[in-house]
Amino acid sequence: MLEESWQLINNITTIYPGSDVSGGIFLYPRQAMLLVYLVQREVASKVPIGSRLETVKPFRVCETGFGSGHSAALFLSSAPNIELVSFDKFDRPYQSATFSALRSVYGKRLTRVVGDSCNTVKQYKKTCDFLHGSSLCKTDNIDLIAKSPAGATLTSTAMSSLTDKSVYFGKGAQWATLQKNGCIEDIVCFGEEKRKLSADLYLANGREQTISHQFCFARNTGNCGSERIVASKGQKVASKVQRQSKRRQWRTDDFCNSWMLKTPNIEAN
Repeated sequence: MLEESWQLINNITTIYPGSDVSGGIFLYPRQAMLLVYLVQREVASKVPIGSRLETVKPFRVCETGFGSGHSAALFLSSAPNIELVSFDKFDRPYQSATFSALRSVYGKRLTRVVGDSCNTVKQYKKTCDFLHGSSLCKTDNIDLIAKSPAGATLTSTAMSSLTDKSVYFGKGAQWATLQKNGCIEDIVCFGEEKRKLSADLYLANGREQTISHQFCFARNTGNCGSERIVASKGQKVASKVQRQSKRRQWRTDDFCNSWMLKTPNIEAN
């Protein structure tokens, strides 16, 4: 279903030449593969033995930055109980069309929150099980952490460097801030293979170029944001120790070692 969904997106975006198609997860095959692996593993861990995925509680993925819809289709095609909430201004000419097209495929499992994600994520009232920050907002990863429980996986868009000053570990970047404040742990980073970037894409700035992007995954510690674990009315909020007991570290064999990169030292920034 993913291949068909991406082809559907391509059929729509080609109608809008020069409309700043911003790229998408299709540019990063390693990240796409690992995202599917992680989200499917998270979903499977929550399914009772003998149950069908279609009958269990929905698993909510929250993403900032809908783009053309490639990452939305990637997540939604990964498991039948995944629901995806996309935060975006939806102000590009092709976005309403691609959203409607994907909605016709995945139904009500796909929803959107229209507006500046710097504001709308903060105002969101529900909890997110899996996080993908991919907008131009400089606080979206921090805001997503506040909407998720301990153990939730944080992922972000691939960047040309892990020491960028917006997303990952440059001075004042979001992941650096989250790490310094004890909000994330179990950080693992990866490099993509080099590939040609079409001049038609917004990220290419009008010229064909070779890219080799990098990306990371991490887990929410549960120490930041609005998370509260209350089993029943009148019970006290769970302690920090109890929250920590919910977290699961990556196994050494979870990822391909040849893809992995050393996590930058934030103290050096």
